Order: sequence, then C-alpha cells, then structure tokens
Amino acid sequence: MMRGEYNTRQKRELQRFLEERSMQHFSVDEVVFELRGRGEKVGRSTVYRYLEQLAEQGSVRKYPGVQGVTQYQHVEDAASCDAHFHMLCRRCGNLMHVDCRLMGVMADHLMAEHGFRLDPRETLLVGVCEKCRADGGEEVAHGPDHHEGCHDCL
Repeated sequence: MMRGEYNTRQKRELQRFLEERSMQHFSVDEVVFELRGRGEKVGRSTVYRYLEQLAEQGSVRKYPGVQGVTQYQHVEDAASCDAHFHMLCRRCGNLMHVDCRLMGVMADHLMAEHGFRLDPRETLLVGVCEKCRADGGEEVAHGPDHHEGCHDCL
C-alpha cells in the first residue's frame, strides 16, 4: 500500500469519528484509542495535527480541559456552536453547552454597561457538574483572600 493511500484512509477514519461524535468533546488520546480499537494504525501526532488543522479551519473547536488535556469538539454548523456558552467540569472533564437566557442577559449587560463584547465561542465557565457534586461533594477553591462577604453582589 502506498503511503498516500494510508494517509487518506486515516483521514477518512478520523472524519468518520468526528461525524459520529458531532457536538461531543474528546481528547486526542480518546480518538487514538477508539480508532485503534477499530483496527486502525494511527499515531497520536497524526491525530493531533489533523485536529489542529481542522481547528484552524473552524470545523473543530479547542477547549482547555482538566489537568491540561485539550478537549476538541467537531461542529458541523459553526453558527450553532457560536450561539451558546460552554461549561467545563474540573473534576470529570465533561464539556457542556449552556443554552440559558441569563447568559445572553449577562453578555448584553457587559456590552451595554462595560463596552465589552463577550465571545461565546471562547467563553468557558469552569466549575463542578451536578453528577460530580452528587458523587462526592464539591471542592471549593476561593483563594486565600476569600471572605463570606465576597458574594454580596449575588
């Protein structure tokens, strides 16, 4: 088999993975693990380079993940992903969409009152998801200067 054919097959399998996981998040290692499970001989660097290329083209989004592991998300319709914010659970690494009217109100407020346009594509709210809180409580990290009055604005 010629090298060009092999690379084309790898890209086809990567594209198939992306289509199957549309709007879901995943790491490079998860892609490699799944493709190898399907019998594909694919390297981590190949997957990384392809995902980075697609991120530059806009069909894949990159998000910082827990413990420094970048998460990727394939978006078939970029406009659909532009319309909402994202939440990242710092315990399990789950990346969730936030379709909440209040987030739009906050973005409008930031623009009207502070002249700051919030970009939903780049905005990532980090915390602990409902499942992780139910499984073992919530770790609170307010920092050394935290005091009870810091939440008065709420």
